[in-house]
Amino acid sequence: MADWEEIRRLAADFQRAQFADSAQRLSERNCIEIVAKLVLEKKLDVVHTLDGKEYITPSQISREIKDELYTHGGRINIVELQKIINVDLVHIEKQANDVSKQDRGTRLILGQLLDEKYLDQLAEEVNDKLQEVGQVNIAELCKTYDLPGEFLTEELCGRVGRVIDGQVDEFKRGVIFTQAFISRHTARIRGLFSALTRPTPVSTLISLYGFQENLLYSVLEELVNTGRLKGAVVGGRQDKAVYIPEIYSKTQNAWIDSFLKQNGYLEFEALSRLGIPDPVSYIKKRFKSSKLLFLKAACVGPEIIAQLEASVEEVVSSHTWVDLQPVLPSCLSEEDSELLIGQVLRTLGAQSTARILGSAAVSEKFVSDCMALFDDIMRLKAQKEVKNNPVFLIAEEDLRASALLENSTSSKKDKREERRKKSSEGSGSVRGGGGGNAREIRIRKTKKKNRRDEESDEDTDTTHRVSKQSEVLFLSVEDILDVLERKVLDCPDDTLEQLAQELLRYTVHPHPLHLDQFDPTPAAV
Repeated sequence: MADWEEIRRLAADFQRAQFADSAQRLSERNCIEIVAKLVLEKKLDVVHTLDGKEYITPSQISREIKDELYTHGGRINIVELQKIINVDLVHIEKQANDVSKQDRGTRLILGQLLDEKYLDQLAEEVNDKLQEVGQVNIAELCKTYDLPGEFLTEELCGRVGRVIDGQVDEFKRGVIFTQAFISRHTARIRGLFSALTRPTPVSTLISLYGFQENLLYSVLEELVNTGRLKGAVVGGRQDKAVYIPEIYSKTQNAWIDSFLKQNGYLEFEALSRLGIPDPVSYIKKRFKSSKLLFLKAACVGPEIIAQLEASVEEVVSSHTWVDLQPVLPSCLSEEDSELLIGQVLRTLGAQSTARILGSAAVSEKFVSDCMALFDDIMRLKAQKEVKNNPVFLIAEEDLRASALLENSTSSKKDKREERRKKSSEGSGSVRGGGGGNAREIRIRKTKKKNRRDEESDEDTDTTHRVSKQSEVLFLSVEDILDVLERKVLDCPDDTLEQLAQELLRYTVHPHPLHLDQFDPTPAAV
């Protein structure tokens, strides 16, 4: 009972103290100065408002920030907080940072405070839109909610399966699909690609049917790997990716195998027209065990090579010729034909016993026999030329003079070289002499130079006369062709022309015409 009385007495004393007039009172100015002094000495932590009428503690600012964040639905801009709390923006930013660090559910993003409640609500809105359209793009959501893409992707992907009923594209995390959307597109992709019978660029199908690119590649790879689609995607996930159906590959391979078996060769350009980007690699990979000879524009099988070898062997053994054009593939260029026949000659070691003239293989014995056809004609032509133009006749003395002239010319050149070296070695003593000696030496050099020039002119004229007389064209190409067409039957024109060119060198007489080669009596031509 005594305790209660004491409480009533203290309450009465407190009431009297409140209503009593104090002898000394502090003015408003004194209070401001005292608070400023305490703040300066860091004994008091308060912040004055922008109007300067109130002081507020940092903890009170934090409490008001949390209250305003809750009142605004979990999202508020710190600029708006500054206007509401009426303190400097620096203090708002500092307390907002502290709030975001202390509360794990609160985030400070681009000057905005967000709490967990708002992010869950945002995820629910995204889920409603996702269920409506089947897919959402986070890049578009960034524009709608004014939030950075990385932050929004992390928050939404973390709520997939919990708040959001869908799945994220594993190759592009910026897109979220529903299972129904994936099933619908899987059915479209399966039906479309099952109907393809020829190679088709994937990019063309994407633009034509409006598929989501990453989803299409993911579904297509899954369908191909599981065997639901019979085909293959060549080129990876690129603009040049091409889907090749298995039925086309089988038809393509069957056609190539049949063509090679029937014709014995494959043309690279034909394979390119079939849609094979690298024909050489394709052929080497598919026909590993086959002994194919690769040329510039085609490859040839062992059957054609065996036929060519048999033809060349027959030419060598029978000392005749054979036309190889029927054996060679019609698509081969002239360069490839030469490469192929040259390889056959090297394989047989027949370079010295046979040669290729045009499209025919010709034995060296056959060429020699053709030369023999012109022996009588050459003799008669030579006698006629000697009779009509004696200038072409060269005696033995002229030949010996020509040989001696060549030897003397070479010896003179050697002597001149020696004299030049000696003169260069003794040049110091000559230059050191008087003017008379120098004049005498100049006169002697001039005389020697004139004499050498005269001798050189004589040598040149004699050599030119001999060389001009030593080459005499007795038959033209047309004359040789006329004889070959009468003597060599059924030979290709290009072979005859090249053979005539070869024989033309024989008809140009390589040696001087001696007096004792011909009878003095003229013969009838």
